[in-house]
Amino acid sequence: MPARRRNIVVRSDGRPVNVARPRGQLFICATGCCCGRTEDGFPAVPAELYHTEWERRRLRNVVHLTIGGCLGPCALANVILLLLDGEALWFHGIDTPPLVLALYDYIEAMLAAGRPLPPPAPLVPLQFTASAWQERPDGQPVDDHRPWRPGERHAVTPAAHCQSDAGDGPDPETRLHERLGSLGLAGVPRQNGELVFAAPWQGRVFGMAVALSEEGLVPWEEFRQALIAAVAAAESRGGEFHYYEAWLAAFERVLGARGLVGAGELEEATYQFEFGERDEVF
Repeated sequence: MPARRRNIVVRSDGRPVNVARPRGQLFICATGCCCGRTEDGFPAVPAELYHTEWERRRLRNVVHLTIGGCLGPCALANVILLLLDGEALWFHGIDTPPLVLALYDYIEAMLAAGRPLPPPAPLVPLQFTASAWQERPDGQPVDDHRPWRPGERHAVTPAAHCQSDAGDGPDPETRLHERLGSLGLAGVPRQNGELVFAAPWQGRVFGMAVALSEEGLVPWEEFRQALIAAVAAAESRGGEFHYYEAWLAAFERVLGARGLVGAGELEEATYQFEFGERDEVF
């Protein structure tokens, strides 16, 4: 009988140990941003069933099971990642006992076949791709190439941008009222003298513009002129006018002109919000 060959690895304490090499690993998102969050309206993750079936089917040294936190695709919920024989298989919405059993049946079928297989019917609509190096399950093209450039940052030069226009004048509240008053006909929406925001993002972009002006990074007069131009452009297009969309356009224009935020950064952030990679929680 030939000698058994083992996967010996020397630990950091100097002790050699045999490290098992399973065929795959099953990752369960159970405590992530959305997965299993019943308080947010998502079904619970049947974590106990995952573990029970894993033990019952004697998969411990064949397909390792990891039940833990976020796996990344936070626009979905109850996500699993199955790594098997070099393949990465993603599924979402695995949140009922029949789906968990179908997943384990699928794993066993591939182990028996010794190769990847198409998923069974119950899992087909739940499969997706979450890796840039994989094709979509339906073969449709995806334009999501966003290269990473090491060390690329948009630095702010104090000498160029940090000359505050606040000075030693009035207190911040007085300066705010003076600046808002300087907007003239393009004044911010109010109700009974109070500022009105129809959505959280409006209050945030308003606050950012005021805060950066207070810090001297965005001179108020420069922003005011950009806002006047943005309002005029919006009104010339006709249709319903949304004040804070003009405010946002002016703010982005000034940030770009002063080199505080690059066009690529704005495009990337817009992409992330549009496709659910980020939301107002983050």
